[in-house]
Amino acid sequence: MKISNFNTAKFSSQTYGNNMLIKDVINIIVNYMSFDPKNAYSFIIGTDSTGKNDGNKISYISAIIIHKVGKGGIYFWHKRRDIGYSLYERIFKEANMSIELTEVFLNELKLRNIHNFSFEIHVDVGTKGKTRGIVNEVIGMIRAMGHKVVVKPNSFAASKVADKYT
Repeated sequence: MKISNFNTAKFSSQTYGNNMLIKDVINIIVNYMSFDPKNAYSFIIGTDSTGKNDGNKISYISAIIIHKVGKGGIYFWHKRRDIGYSLYERIFKEANMSIELTEVFLNELKLRNIHNFSFEIHVDVGTKGKTRGIVNEVIGMIRAMGHKVVVKPNSFAASKVADKYT
């Protein structure tokens, strides 16, 4: 079930501005990496949401982080609003959005022959708190898609970067 169309989604960056398509984001990343091609890079995607299950719209933020290992990084985010869901439904939607963005992102990198990087999906779940009851299901869903998954307290892409813009 496709949740978002990230090919036409608009991304923002504090450094590079607003209204960028995923192809624009990839072009910026390729340029960013070209200044230090021998450095190791890690790509991280995570999604967070905010809002109450009161019938109002929920904000979902998906973040793409490019970590230049040992030397900082840059990030981009996309915000969308949708109807309210229960906490568990929102968490699974966040995970699905991250998986969908990952597929689009990795496909764009592949088209540009970029293969030398590590990759993770960060999810806003952990073994403590309200999401502990579904942490294994979320991890299993992402691993089944062939991706490395990171949970709280180490899932900064979802719990810090994306959360900053919710």
